[in-house]
Amino acid sequence: MPLDLEKIIEGCKNGEKKCQEGLVRRYAPGLLAICRRYTRDTESANDALQESFINIFKYIDSYSGIGSFEGWMKRIAVNCSISFQKKNFKIHFEPEVLHDSCNHCEIPEVYSTLGKEDIMGLLSELPKALYLVFNMHVVEGYSHREISEILSISEGTSRASLSRARGRLITIIEERRNNENKRVSKLHMI
Repeated sequence: MPLDLEKIIEGCKNGEKKCQEGLVRRYAPGLLAICRRYTRDTESANDALQESFINIFKYIDSYSGIGSFEGWMKRIAVNCSISFQKKNFKIHFEPEVLHDSCNHCEIPEVYSTLGKEDIMGLLSELPKALYLVFNMHVVEGYSHREISEILSISEGTSRASLSRARGRLITIIEERRNNENKRVSKLHMI
């Protein structure tokens, strides 16, 4: 019989192995998905996940019970994944000059028909810095202030990176749509 979450948390606070294993079994798949979004390869994601659980168990006493425990763990997973990236890979952010042409870009209607895998495929084509900011702001809901603190960049650089990411995504979508239209046109000619 599975333990309820409150008992698992209390057991983890007391260092009970059974509760720690229960927590890992229950939440590892979801936290691994978060780690994958930030690390982009399985080995790095697994390393970030392991570091996440180390920190979860290390700091579980600081969880006060206010707010979502899962949300608290997700934030740790995001921070561990980003720390892993910063430690192992150079992430270059462009200066904080905003491109007015993308501040209020219109997203092509084809975007609304994309599935989760298609969207993740598009995001994987972004440069790492743009990917991180887009993912943190749009997917995870971080504010530009929080992003700037976590990534050690200015809020303006965070905003500019988000703007550039949106612009790049629109360009990628339009290029794919144009390529698809050309392919269909060639098929009609045959």
